[in-house]
Amino acid sequence: MKKKIIAANFKMNKTNEDIRKYFAVFLDLINGLKDKISAGDSDLDSELIFAPPFTSLCETLNIIEPYLDFIKLSSQNVYFEKSGAHTGEVSIDMIKSCGCDYAIIGHSERRNIFRESDELIGKKIGAVYNDGRIIPILCVGENLEIRKRNGQEKFVENQLAVGLNSVKGKSVSSLIVAYEPVWAIGTGMPIKADDGEAMHGFIYDYIKSGFSIGELRVIYGGSVTEANIEELMGKPHIDGVLVGGASLDPQSFYNIFKKGGRL
Repeated sequence: MKKKIIAANFKMNKTNEDIRKYFAVFLDLINGLKDKISAGDSDLDSELIFAPPFTSLCETLNIIEPYLDFIKLSSQNVYFEKSGAHTGEVSIDMIKSCGCDYAIIGHSERRNIFRESDELIGKKIGAVYNDGRIIPILCVGENLEIRKRNGQEKFVENQLAVGLNSVKGKSVSSLIVAYEPVWAIGTGMPIKADDGEAMHGFIYDYIKSGFSIGELRVIYGGSVTEANIEELMGKPHIDGVLVGGASLDPQSFYNIFKKGGRL
């Protein structure tokens, strides 16, 4: 069964001390779930993914290690070179050494603030698949001006075409695409669930028609909260969520996980 995804992106928040305090609360909230899953007594159909800052990846791994059967770790970014004179960058080997199974690539803030191009993002995707140990979470999404012109499908199609160019004609085992309309991120104005479903369906159709992906999951990111998680997760093409601001509070994120993960 394809598992749904409930992912937390902490962005540039939380020191190691903050991480320890966060998980002291969060793991207490899910106390007993690990035993239920191990015994086969839970109907949990979701996987938890945490993306803390680079500086807290290894600390987070140490904390969640007993729960790695259903809690996974992701980096917020990764570079395409294996090593070398790339000051400030982090390699696949580095994030893997801290236990990452996933890497977020092409987040809208990387694109808009740090001017990462579709071509650079495509190089990162290619490097991840060439390495073979990490599953990419490829972020795509349009701004409000493009949405108002009804140009969102063409815009996202181009992001996907360039971002996945390195795997055109190849078979890959798994891909996660995070659709995050830029105008909905951190604004408190999430997309209407039906509009999100339409875009997710478009992404599915585009990728399935042009690429060979074993397991494709398309998740939504943009002002996800306790109030809208159930409606979003009720749509057939929405395979999960990438939560930003609401994931920073352990109780809030647990509530999202509880509703979205159907505990």
